[in-house]
Amino acid sequence: MKRVFAILLCLITVFSLVACGNDAVDTDTSAAGDGLFTEDLADSAVSSETSDVKPSTDTGADKTTSSDQPDDKAEVILYDPKMEHKFIATDIANHSIVVYDLNLCDGDYQLLKDDDVAVIWEWDADEDPNCKLKDQVASGIDAAKYRYSPYYKRDVIVACSSAGWAGVIDYEARTVLWEYNIGNGPHSIELMPNSGDVVVACSSGPKSGKLSYIPLSAGETKPSHYIFCPSGHGVMWDPQNEHLWVLEYEQVFACYVEGEGTKNARLKRVEGSGANFNKQDASGHAFSPVYGQPGKYWVTAGKLWQFDAETETLTRTFSRSGKYTANSIKGIAGFADGTSIQTVAEFSGKGKTTYDWSCDGFRIVVMEMSSGQVKQPTAKVYNVYFNTSHREFYKVHPFTKDYQ
Repeated sequence: MKRVFAILLCLITVFSLVACGNDAVDTDTSAAGDGLFTEDLADSAVSSETSDVKPSTDTGADKTTSSDQPDDKAEVILYDPKMEHKFIATDIANHSIVVYDLNLCDGDYQLLKDDDVAVIWEWDADEDPNCKLKDQVASGIDAAKYRYSPYYKRDVIVACSSAGWAGVIDYEARTVLWEYNIGNGPHSIELMPNSGDVVVACSSGPKSGKLSYIPLSAGETKPSHYIFCPSGHGVMWDPQNEHLWVLEYEQVFACYVEGEGTKNARLKRVEGSGANFNKQDASGHAFSPVYGQPGKYWVTAGKLWQFDAETETLTRTFSRSGKYTANSIKGIAGFADGTSIQTVAEFSGKGKTTYDWSCDGFRIVVMEMSSGQVKQPTAKVYNVYFNTSHREFYKVHPFTKDYQ
């Protein structure tokens, strides 16, 4: 009997050891259901709108670009009609800025094309008597954002045109509060949340690109300082790190303001910050927040990327995205549930657009649950053309005052 008991005790011990060993082994093979998608773009030529400047020789942002690993395994939130889906777009054909509410379409996105359902706000430079620099707006407004200005103490739209114009518009009154002919091809603009000062990224200028600073809060109405920024196309305020992220020809870099709110304010580039495309792409173009994922930004060049401000890396594999097949995305407005609005160069439903870099409609990508038993959401693409209203769009941004 003692011998039998001893044998049973040994068997129990062995089984216990095996069970403990199995607990230490990672057997999670559920990656296919975590909502991650690899963006699948063809490597076609960059749009003809691309600046002809050579890539920057400043390779401070030379961190290894992550191109084949997902950034995280965040759960995808499927399309939620109760969530806000408002976006702001620049109509370069009509010298105007338009705000749309996608929810007003009730799922029928073709209603966008006639403007009688989804438009909730519009500013037309030609109809604003306070806009004195209409000639500098004439080639079309490049970028616009919704912000709160502590200087003007009201909600505003900051906007710029590649013909040289930059301005601040009173959102409620729909009239210009400040404007200036900066020149040098403005392509992006940002408002400093603490002072109300303005920063403009220009695609040309001294040495073929610059970032300009206008200290409005100090009484200055024209740029007081600028730094070299080859083919500047994007600038965003990062509230977590309290500095600016700037998109230029081949990289994203950080920039802070020394002496903000004074006439002697200076832009200071943070050497070694950010990341570059590592020659996998060129001609940075759109720069927009990935709402729902703080610290992440959509970046477009020839392809679609995401920039992670925490790790300071660029990647083409990301969550909450779906699969995109278009090159030359000029603007993208993304929402927390994965929905995105895109403007794509020469995206036209009828004939050729006025400009090679404009489009007469939107590409709307909605994340929805797949049919059947598949738990992974799918990206449904809707193409909406504005043939009847003759609009031509360039850039889009989420319509929100929040910085992310």
